[in-house]
Amino acid sequence: MKEQHDMPAKGKIYLVPVPIGNLGDITLRALEVLKNVPLIAAEDTRNAGFLLSRYDIPPPKLISFHKFNERSREDNLFSHLESGQDLAVISDAGTPGISDPAMELVHKAVAKGIDVVSLPGASALLPALTASGLNKGPFLFLGFLPRQGKERDQAIKRIKESFCPVVIYESPLRLPKLLKGLYEKIGSRQICIARELTKMYEELIYGDLQELSEEGKVTLKGEFVLVIDSAPPQDGVDMEKAQNTCKMLVAEGLSQRTVLKVLQDVYGLKRNDAYELLLISQNKIGEKP
Repeated sequence: MKEQHDMPAKGKIYLVPVPIGNLGDITLRALEVLKNVPLIAAEDTRNAGFLLSRYDIPPPKLISFHKFNERSREDNLFSHLESGQDLAVISDAGTPGISDPAMELVHKAVAKGIDVVSLPGASALLPALTASGLNKGPFLFLGFLPRQGKERDQAIKRIKESFCPVVIYESPLRLPKLLKGLYEKIGSRQICIARELTKMYEELIYGDLQELSEEGKVTLKGEFVLVIDSAPPQDGVDMEKAQNTCKMLVAEGLSQRTVLKVLQDVYGLKRNDAYELLLISQNKIGEKP
């Protein structure tokens, strides 16, 4: 009878936030993980090498992992994890798993029973939101909007109808088109544009879409985070009361169908608006990453 050997425990994936500008924003825990893992998957191995050198960390084996090679890299990464070795994943800047290739890697890792440890740390999302003056608790994060077509139109429609502030990312080359398109489709709305967060030329620009969509109002350099104010309340609808009622009904365990019917019949909300309010009450929109 053959002797059976226990399979090695699977390695863990560590999602390690790295600074979005100011190198002092890396955490002690992040440095400790980067010192000890045998493999780091990085969007740009040159940037990763510079960061490791800055903190006197002898580089382990580095492997590139970005949107152009993520599918071909996944088998290697999972083989590494299945052998019992840990893996750190870092993006170019900020927290991996938000609008980058790590999202799909994490999804597959969870399905395979591989532990994922997400470290808190640098992110452009929360500094922009908290400094915007538009934060009201729940928020909707959409990342980078689809470039064109029906998906982009649907995303802008969500922004137009959202009962909570919306946070999106954009590049400098596409920002003017985005601002003009938003103004044309959702009208004037208060907005905060955060540019180059944590860097030397950090700038927070406050205003409304009508003003900031005009040419020359925003310096088109660096990385951008936009925080767009929530939609104005519908005429004749007391949104605060509707939200309080929704929370109460959810807490009492009523079915989704019943809650939606109450919001539509009692408060006169459209079905899509009632559904979004329900998601907010269930904490399925705006949970902090």
